Amino acid sequence: MSVFADCQDERNKKTILEIDCPNCREEDALEVFLKDGVTVGESACSACGYVIPEGVSLEEFLEE
Repeated sequence: MSVFADCQDERNKKTILEIDCPNCREEDALEVFLKDGVTVGESACSACGYVIPEGVSLEEFLEE
């Protein structure tokens, strides 16, 4: 049973990334939380206030 528990723990893990703002291009201005490649919660740029909403695939969002 512990093998399955480890899988569930890994699946629930969140990743934190610091990215450049797609609006003002300020370096590392956004701290984005990801789970399964999708944003968790909103992230706002510390320089201009630009917001990345919750539930967005980061790759798709940055391509726009």
